[in-house]
Amino acid sequence: MSKSGFTLIELMVAMVIGLTAITSVYALGSAMSKQFYEEQRLATSQGTSRVAIMELRRDISRAGLFGSPNVSLESTCDASPPRLDLLSGGTADMGAFQHYADYDKSKLDPAGKNPEVTADRLRILGSLYLSDQLLVHSASVAGDVVVLQSGNQAYRRTFAWGQTAGPFTSGTAPDYLDGTLGWDSAWGGESASWKGIGQMGARAFQTGSILHIETPEGRHFFRSVFGKSGNSQDEIRIQVTPALPVGTACMPGAAEGSTVAPLQWVEYAVVNPSDENEVGTDLFNFEGMFYIDTADTTNPALELRNISVADLRESPNMVLVRRILDATTGDVRLDTTQIIAEFVTNFRVSFLIDTNSGGAGGPNLVATRASSTINDDPQQVRTVIIELGIRNPIEDPTIEKLAADGGTRFDVDDVSQVQKGAARVRNIRIEIPVMNVARRNL
Repeated sequence: MSKSGFTLIELMVAMVIGLTAITSVYALGSAMSKQFYEEQRLATSQGTSRVAIMELRRDISRAGLFGSPNVSLESTCDASPPRLDLLSGGTADMGAFQHYADYDKSKLDPAGKNPEVTADRLRILGSLYLSDQLLVHSASVAGDVVVLQSGNQAYRRTFAWGQTAGPFTSGTAPDYLDGTLGWDSAWGGESASWKGIGQMGARAFQTGSILHIETPEGRHFFRSVFGKSGNSQDEIRIQVTPALPVGTACMPGAAEGSTVAPLQWVEYAVVNPSDENEVGTDLFNFEGMFYIDTADTTNPALELRNISVADLRESPNMVLVRRILDATTGDVRLDTTQIIAEFVTNFRVSFLIDTNSGGAGGPNLVATRASSTINDDPQQVRTVIIELGIRNPIEDPTIEKLAADGGTRFDVDDVSQVQKGAARVRNIRIEIPVMNVARRNL
């Protein structure tokens, strides 16, 4: 009886075939996994870009809405039109835009290894919360209080009569009628005479907003909102400063029939989310995020000995923030900072301006990034062009950083070179017409 079996050669051939099959499956799985994560990172950066662009489009398209492209060119009886603070110091005419080219580039690329990147800062003034102008019922004899008309739909939409009153605060927790928005606790004391107040209206008329008042005769006045004054049932009384010239040729009667719109000043900036001087103390709480006691440097389980908190953070993760400014001081309002894009590699703002704005002979359109031109003549802006770059969170060692790559690769860790390679960048560009400015053609 003969015995059957495998020879050594057959076993070796079988092993080679098996190893080849396993290697092929592993290589295929690895490639598919890498492709999956690459597509996931791409989808994440695309989603982030879209969210940021949506915010920018909304605010930029409302620049000058119910306001003015340039207050100094409006008909007014004020001896000196109001002005806004400049980041560079001093003040400029109040207008729809302020621009600062490469103001934040030193934070975004401190080593200067990504020469193609830009980090501008953009400020916009317009009606961010309301899509209606309200009407003036009357103004006080002294001109320091404006009473709004209540018998129209715009008023009801803004202040939402019929809703449950509040929320009002007890002084312990901030909400939209207290502290951070400038309304004092007296609002709560009047809850019995109020049917309710919409959040949109409360935010629109917060202290530090600019109240644009236009008379039926076409004169424009810009005043700071700084409080309320003796409100009663269904009536909004707004304190303003400086006082209006009530009862004069500039504002006949008691300002009845004038239109009113509150304006907000919003800023877009590239900042370091870990810098408390930039974003405050609570926006990016590193310890709370990871649930570790970074002060306990003796914890062997976490191996935090001789390691600082800064060593645990990725560097740099620069973010694009949107925040509301107090138009009277230029300070960032509390609880208004939003992170709208992380891992930013580029934030470039350019403008298409009409250098012949308001003149005869038709428009003369020119592209510019000159901050002085925009800050001096914001009424010339016709289109704002935004270019935004978002990178992958980590560097890919297989990607080489080129000297000039059009901004498609970003060298994240150039200083210590702990990580090799570069991060891929998703770039998006959008042009936003500024119709509210163009229509005025000052």
